[in-house]
Amino acid sequence: MSSNPAEGADLPMLAPELKTDTVRVGDALVCVLSGDLYVGTRDIGDHALRAALDRRPALLAVDLNAVELFTGEGLNLLLGLRDTAHARGVPLALVSPSEAVRHVLDVTGATGSFTVHPTVAEATAWHTP
Repeated sequence: MSSNPAEGADLPMLAPELKTDTVRVGDALVCVLSGDLYVGTRDIGDHALRAALDRRPALLAVDLNAVELFTGEGLNLLLGLRDTAHARGVPLALVSPSEAVRHVLDVTGATGSFTVHPTVAEATAWHTP
């Protein structure tokens, strides 16, 4: 007899704590992150952001409006993305950072390290030649 009470039970699968979606807006790609961005979900965010960057868009906009938890791991992910985007000549913009994201950016002094726009429309207008 099993000592694991969950064995054989139909338990629901846990949803990922970070969801990503990437959409094209003109010649820009917008990568929307929602949920929690921390050490346990960093790889999910990294995969989505790098896949978008690999497509070499005219602009990569990262929509952070729905990020509820944002830790130093999330900041490190964005800083690494910024450096890679710069090296590839792809402009990067953060869009509508949530309160959690703004807090970490402000406390660490990293706000000035990024171009930040309140909306996707403003971000795409910013990069248009």
